[in-house]
Amino acid sequence: MKNLLLSPWVIVIACALLTTLTDTLGTLWWEKKQTIVLLSTLLLAPIAFLSFGYVGSHLGLARASSLTNSLIVVGPILVGVLFRQELQQLSFMQRIGIGLIVSGTAMLTLFRTPNIS
Repeated sequence: MKNLLLSPWVIVIACALLTTLTDTLGTLWWEKKQTIVLLSTLLLAPIAFLSFGYVGSHLGLARASSLTNSLIVVGPILVGVLFRQELQQLSFMQRIGIGLIVSGTAMLTLFRTPNIS
């Protein structure tokens, strides 16, 4: 029986969430300089990096990179726009670019090849 917790698709999401959290904490540390935030960032960064290695070993580097790195980009975008209210700071063209990034990520994730384990 296959362990669903170690499924490459679960690890793709976990890697993206870990990296989004690490990116967010890194930004918070530079703004507030709190030791606990720095320590959390330093603890999570290697775990996110190793989770990407796990995904790459199961899906191949190209597929793992396209999925994981795209989700890694979308995660902090959503945090910035939804939780930090940074949408007003973006120009119209930047908003279009972000929309294209999110659309591309959705296409990579939803229209995957059927032979992925």
